[in-house]
Amino acid sequence: MSFGKCSICNSAILYKEDYFEAKCEFCGKKEETYIICSNNHYLCIVCAAKEVMDKLYELLPDIDLKNPLDIAERLISKCGISGHTPHPITAAAFLTAVKNVTGYITDEDVMEGVSRAYEIPGGWCGYYGACGAAVALGTSFSVLLNATPSSDKERSIANRVTSACLVEVAALGGPYCCVASIRAVLEKGIELSELHLGIKFPERKTSYKKCWTATFQQNCKTEKCRFYNMDVQE
Repeated sequence: MSFGKCSICNSAILYKEDYFEAKCEFCGKKEETYIICSNNHYLCIVCAAKEVMDKLYELLPDIDLKNPLDIAERLISKCGISGHTPHPITAAAFLTAVKNVTGYITDEDVMEGVSRAYEIPGGWCGYYGACGAAVALGTSFSVLLNATPSSDKERSIANRVTSACLVEVAALGGPYCCVASIRAVLEKGIELSELHLGIKFPERKTSYKKCWTATFQQNCKTEKCRFYNMDVQE
């Protein structure tokens, strides 16, 4: 569970302003990147995410929780976060909740959303101005609505969802915290689900007086983050 630290040496992850070439410490692949650890370790997108994704694929079919936030907390605690995995975690949590509440979609639909969200690279929040968790929520709505580039209402809804979630992430301020972004996006997703899909999720079961990931986050904003003092008993 790297939680924003190097999976090899546990040092800080650095986000550079310019592209440079780096070689993956695990598979040897060379590629251009903005991201490297303070000890110059680099992992390609596949290797950086592998351990987390393997755990996610193992856990997801057996999760019977019905609130997206509950599922996200379970996945984060059991799988951790590394590389761009907050994006597929967001889609997995939301779509699994929809499946468990409605029975309308299948495990294959959930995995379609996870697969699409997996393609959203890390660092998009800063480098491209679009948090990958927010885009993953829009992706989830696209899956649910069978949206395509040729769709009318379905395409519009998916884009509105993404834009609304981006507003929530922007309001968090910086520097980034992927856990806070997941929480903010899923909170908005719960609201938008009732509006656009007619789906109402049950109240969440798990919450905490303080953010349990704060000690893992190198960029934790402590009291400046609205999730730091959650002030709700489990």
